[in-house]
Amino acid sequence: MSQHIIHISSEFNISEGDSHFKKLRSEKNSNVMVDCAAISVWPSSITAFLADFLKKLDSRNITWSLNNIPEGSLKTINFMIYRKPAATHLIRKNEIPIVDNTLSWVVTSWHNIVATIKLLEDITFWTLLGPFFKHGFRYSRTLFEISERGMRSIGIVALVSGIMGLVLAIQAAAQLQTFGASIYIANLVSMAIVRELGPLLAALLIAGRCGSAITAELGSMVASEEMDALRAMGVSVTKYIVVPKFVALCIALPCLTIFADVIGMAGGYLFSVFQLGIPSSHYIDQTIQAISANDVMIGLIKSIADAVIIASIAVHQGLTTSGGAEGIGRSTTRSVVHSIIFIALAHLFFTILFYFTGHTLSFN
Repeated sequence: MSQHIIHISSEFNISEGDSHFKKLRSEKNSNVMVDCAAISVWPSSITAFLADFLKKLDSRNITWSLNNIPEGSLKTINFMIYRKPAATHLIRKNEIPIVDNTLSWVVTSWHNIVATIKLLEDITFWTLLGPFFKHGFRYSRTLFEISERGMRSIGIVALVSGIMGLVLAIQAAAQLQTFGASIYIANLVSMAIVRELGPLLAALLIAGRCGSAITAELGSMVASEEMDALRAMGVSVTKYIVVPKFVALCIALPCLTIFADVIGMAGGYLFSVFQLGIPSSHYIDQTIQAISANDVMIGLIKSIADAVIIASIAVHQGLTTSGGAEGIGRSTTRSVVHSIIFIALAHLFFTILFYFTGHTLSFN
């Protein structure tokens, strides 16, 4: 069947669209081209009438196309009839899409890093100088956040750390028993947990549990325009909302790290004493000899850096949320993923730093 062409003018309205639609339905046309050459100015009314007409064509499974229509009007019509936006990007000659996409990602990442650094500057100001201003620091809210982010995370941290301590002891025993060196399980477990696994596990769990919650909370406030209302009243969002969460994580995560260290070493102790028959006093002595205050400080330094990473990324993603409920989901996902990546990079940096400064793993 040949293509049916409809010429519309600047006087196009709903009645004219209905008459064209009835004619097409009676003639059983399945392919229509709408020519808009006669329209020089595109008011919103014509765009709306044309979109309504095209919706009716879709409802009857009539294929249509548009000719001589401005790009802006085409985008609007596609949006109004819930079709995918028209592709507007044309690949130019000598343009390589993968290079263009990579450069775009680099620029976007750089802007996000700069925005996060500026946010950290604001947080640092209100954290350090806020207590010297009247109503500059919310002590009660900070205590609540410490309880919410720290105390409520004890259970999951204890469970995962205990399991990892058991797993580490079991894996170490399988190798060390071959050489009759089962007593060094205490050294391996304690050093690995205190210097690396304890801080890492606590950080990952907090990133998943608390970082995502902070992003979702702030994102919901942005979507409901609560942040705009606070700014309209002259209230600093950083001081009022962000700083208590930031300080709470910086206090709670090091404490949870110490707790994870103790529970992880306890898991290794239980397996070694009750399964391998290592005397309790010998295991405890080996653990005390293996670790020092310096090792604990290394773990705490990592945990503080992890807390800053988790809090800053979670807050930045929450405050830059857009797109309603779907946008909140995307921001929450990015918050957790980015936190995990930067936590891994931070641990790699500190491990290399301590290695080259002589703080290496050793058995006493």
